[in-house]
Amino acid sequence: MPLTAIVLAAGEGTRMKSRHPKVAHKLLDRPLVWWPVHAAREAGADRIIVVVGNHADEVRAVFDGDTDVEFVEQTERLGTGHAMRVVRDAIGAFQGPTVVLYGDTPLMRAETIANLVEHTKAGHFACTVLTMSPADPTGYGRIKRDAEGNVMAIIEHKDCTPEEQATLTECNSGIYCFCGRRLSENIDKIGNNNAQGEYYLTDMVGIYREMGEPVSALLAEDDSELLGVNSRVQLAQVTKIMQRRINESLMASGVTMLDPDQVWVGPEVTVGQDTELLPLTMLWGKTNIGSDCVVGPNVFLTDASVEDGACIKNR
Repeated sequence: MPLTAIVLAAGEGTRMKSRHPKVAHKLLDRPLVWWPVHAAREAGADRIIVVVGNHADEVRAVFDGDTDVEFVEQTERLGTGHAMRVVRDAIGAFQGPTVVLYGDTPLMRAETIANLVEHTKAGHFACTVLTMSPADPTGYGRIKRDAEGNVMAIIEHKDCTPEEQATLTECNSGIYCFCGRRLSENIDKIGNNNAQGEYYLTDMVGIYREMGEPVSALLAEDDSELLGVNSRVQLAQVTKIMQRRINESLMASGVTMLDPDQVWVGPEVTVGQDTELLPLTMLWGKTNIGSDCVVGPNVFLTDASVEDGACIKNR
């Protein structure tokens, strides 16, 4: 069945202290919202829907020319459950597995999305929650299980009792895979009787449990994939993780780096075997570096093509 990916990107991001929407801020050379859309595409999503709200035109502009991305505007931002209802009302009933991602969570790998979908399909679950066990669970919704280990509910941090905050350490990442048909039929059952007066998508877990529908949780292998960005400090943190991820992949494929912490390579750059990237090198856009090259130190290239054996330096 077709896979639908919904990327929630309507928030204001006030902690960024910016005139621009949070999801338009760049990680390496691509806006934050670009990354989950790219991961969904790589995971095989047949339909990608970005929910916009704050500075909607600026977010839409990120995907100019991308014919596989659709937009739904959430004019009133009343929570994640409300956002999904707005999408359902705009596009019609969801069909097939439906993954919910976030425009400010850029480190999610395509493989993790694919595993989440396959887990949901194999168990015929109404919903699978992607979970994590961070060293500091403060601020995250907590997973509540019964004595047999079955998922009972997700409790938002602000709605947890002190005891629940201390004892429930498995956390909700906010990323889900739903059976689209069952989500469409039941999304209107979410209420807003909580501390924030919002419609939480997390409530679907409790709703499904009461209905007797099967719900599952899948623990992520790498908590860093689930890090969100709410400030410029956090943007720098996730940028460092992505920088290392890309550079380690390049080195594994035969690229040399004297100091990987001083080389920045965008996600659509290609670098040939036996090329050396020296410190203070930045490669952005769709730059293509051939084999047996030396690039750097202090070189900045965007959408460039470098032939095999070339040497580009700025001493």
